[in-house]
Amino acid sequence: MDKDSIYELKKIDTSCNDCSSMVRNFDKFKESLDKHHKWQLDYFNVIKGKLLKKASEWKVKGDLERHDSLLKEAGEMRFVHDKSTSKINYGRCSKFDKDVSFIPNVCIPENKDCFLHRRDEIKIDNK
Repeated sequence: MDKDSIYELKKIDTSCNDCSSMVRNFDKFKESLDKHHKWQLDYFNVIKGKLLKKASEWKVKGDLERHDSLLKEAGEMRFVHDKSTSKINYGRCSKFDKDVSFIPNVCIPENKDCFLHRRDEIKIDNK
């Protein structure tokens, strides 16, 4: 897709992400990102903890091969934060003076009457 096609599609989608009235709230977005990071890290630690517990159980049962295998697997686990799970963005609509949350590049048809693309605002300002 070329730039003009993307622009036309964004005008149809009417997402707050591309609206000229959107004032981003980066602090709230960072707070959300940190919360998702914590949730993922907690989940990772639970999974790793279960592997280590299972390894201990196999050691008690005398199966050192399974014990060593699970210990090795747990030792090779590395936490990687998946930022794609925290796609919600935050901001303030300056047109209606209200807080909003939205997912970029998702169609929001209820914005059709109030949406003005950022690029269109620039054209109006330059007249």
